[in-house]
Amino acid sequence: MLIEENILLSGFTTMQLGGSAKYFTRISSREVLLEALEFAKSKSFPYFILGGGSNTIVSDSGFSGLVIKIESSKIEILSEDSDSGLVTISAEAGVAWDEFVKFSIAQGFSGIECLSGIPGTVGATPIQNVGAYGQEVSETILSLVAVHPNGETKTFFKEECGFSYRNSKFKSGDLKDWIVISVLFQFSAKNPIQIKYPELQKAWESKLSLFSPSGQPKDRVHELQELREIVLSLRRKKSMVIDPIDPDSISAGSFFTNPILNSSQLQNFLERLQRMNLNFPSLFLEPIGRTKISAAWLIENAGFQKGYTVEGIGISKAHSLALVNRGGNTNQLLSLMNRIVSEVESKFGIHLEREPVLLG
Repeated sequence: MLIEENILLSGFTTMQLGGSAKYFTRISSREVLLEALEFAKSKSFPYFILGGGSNTIVSDSGFSGLVIKIESSKIEILSEDSDSGLVTISAEAGVAWDEFVKFSIAQGFSGIECLSGIPGTVGATPIQNVGAYGQEVSETILSLVAVHPNGETKTFFKEECGFSYRNSKFKSGDLKDWIVISVLFQFSAKNPIQIKYPELQKAWESKLSLFSPSGQPKDRVHELQELREIVLSLRRKKSMVIDPIDPDSISAGSFFTNPILNSSQLQNFLERLQRMNLNFPSLFLEPIGRTKISAAWLIENAGFQKGYTVEGIGISKAHSLALVNRGGNTNQLLSLMNRIVSEVESKFGIHLEREPVLLG
């Protein structure tokens, strides 16, 4: 195990902000991970697990402990049932998520094609239950293997993970000390592709007319690849695909989660809108009588428009949920974040939750 010192972390995150890690190491196996954890324990250092850096904001002062960069990269097809078409695939935590999506599509396996273009690694996806365009990663997860800092290794089945909207027990529950090292997925090689998101469905129907005379793609892989390209196109329009020539992609993606309100919170919100004579935003029904509303709508109607910039940090010109780095620093980012949260709460009585993790 190689331990490096005083490594600048900004280059390891999509936000490109922050100071240095006092200690830094890269791991590609469970054994080396345990060695790194033991090193941190022996020195009484805090540690932080870093994947693709797309959901991490590093403080300007950096991190005084050990950053462990997960770089394991094995993908393995474990089983394929020719009758049902169900396939199980194991992927190690360090596999780049979008590479895994491309791999599954190339095999003709459906289940995560709408999650194309999302940065980060496989190991991070169950922690925050990544989702986009009508799919959530938890829909395809069978189980995962995780390591505890005490050295224990355990398999957690889907039902034990506590998956919910952009959340799991590994993010905010009693499993948050466990470190995901691999994930077992189940995909389908036969099931019809389902599109649940209206914007994507509309784009897909337009694309169908360009296929074969029958109005269908020539095979399953082609169909999945075409759907992936539509998803990537939609994400690019919102600067939600990392692109060196797109300054609005220097972000952590969606900076806030969409609030989910109970019935009394929703009633309070609607009454405020009536008093302010504002049009109601789209409302999305959630389980157990709850309602999800658009954080982007709240931000814009609190007075923060796309393209707004102050002190080198701004709101994306393409998507008001993304805060972007235009040459600023982390303190300036947090200042704008706090202003947005305060204004939204003051005007609408709703507290916005930050999605990326703050390190340091």
